[in-house]
Parts: sequence; C-alpha cells; structure tokens
Amino acid sequence: DDDSDYERTFTYRPLSRLPTPPPTLSKPSSVDQSLEDDDTLNPRYRGPAIHLVNLIPASASLASASVSFVQAMLSRADLSMEMLALAVCILDSLDTKFARTWRLSCPLSCPLHPDDVDSAAASPSIIKRHSLPSTPRDAPRRQLHIDSVRPEIIILAALVIAAKFTQDPQQPPQFYRLAWGRGLWSNDQLNVTERCIMESLDYRILPLCDDDCLTDAMVDMQLAAE
Repeated sequence: DDDSDYERTFTYRPLSRLPTPPPTLSKPSSVDQSLEDDDTLNPRYRGPAIHLVNLIPASASLASASVSFVQAMLSRADLSMEMLALAVCILDSLDTKFARTWRLSCPLSCPLHPDDVDSAAASPSIIKRHSLPSTPRDAPRRQLHIDSVRPEIIILAALVIAAKFTQDPQQPPQFYRLAWGRGLWSNDQLNVTERCIMESLDYRILPLCDDDCLTDAMVDMQLAAE
C-alpha cells in the first residue's frame, strides 16, 4: 500500500508538459546621454562617424566612443567629405606609441578657462548657431583617471588638424572645442591631443593628402554606412 501511495504521489511527467517560460525581450538601447536636445544627426555623417570611431586606437581608452555623439559632432562641424577623409587618413596613420603617449600626456583636470565665457559672450553667433550656453555649469568637470576622458577627443583633434591644414582663415582654438565638441574637454586637453597626433605622424600631413589615400578613405566611410 505504501508503494502504491508513493507512485500516485510522485508521478513522472514529461518535461514537454511543463509550462514554457516567456521569451526574454531585449531592452531597447538607451539614448546617448551626451547628446543635447537640439543635436541633429545628419544621416550623411553616419558612415564617417562609424569609421572614425573604429579608428580610435583600442588601447587609448577603456571607455567606448559613441557613434551617435561623433555623428552629432560631425553634423555641427558640417565638414566636406574630403576633409573627413583627411581626418580618417590621420587616425589611420597613428603609430603604435600614440595611445600610451596620449594616456600619459593628456591632462585630467578641466577647469573653466576664463576666455571661454568672454569669447562666448563676445560671439553671440556661436551661441545662437550652436546653442552653447556660456554658463560655468557647461564647463568640463575634473576627471580622476584618463579613462574618464571621453575618447572622442581623439577624433575631434584629427578633425581640427584636418581643418587647420586645409582651411584659411583658421578659427580660434576654443571655437573647435566649444562649437564642435560641446565644451566637453578643456583647451589643454585638445591641444595636447593634437600635439600627440602630430608627433605620431612626425608632423607630416601633406603625404596623407594623396589622392589615392583620400579616395580609399571616402570609400571606407561609404562602406561603413552600409
């Protein structure tokens, strides 16, 4: 009797009769918090943004660069594809020592430069065109580690070098940092990053303007968008 009670109590049931758990739904990706409400993502810069992000040396930072942020930065800069191609050639030509040199050289502190407020106040067109408040709350915050410095500054520096090499007249240094980079980095950080790039290239930009190099870069940017 005990055996029959045991069999009635513990009846084998195939696993297929058990209820199927609901499928796990993937959460939608969150919007990049670094983007401002008025940031416009021009679709033509999607491919260049992807390609430029992929060219940031992997050992330069543990932080991941944002394609959306770079796309917004390119949209604000509104550069020609030829100039973007030169920036691509610049990043693609960095030597293996660049990442370590930049990590050791880039300043961490980002105090508000006194000229930033004055220049923004004296240039209302910059504020109107790029929606850049000149209040101290938009100043870069003090950073405790190099990995807290957003790696997109390497792309910004390459864009600035390309612009300085091809455009005349040049804009003041803080223009690129404020208008293109949204003031996320200090003047010192941008200047040091430019210097590290130029030293890595042995200050040779002209060879990168070769037609074949620029054409290959433009093709790569186009393929990155597909």
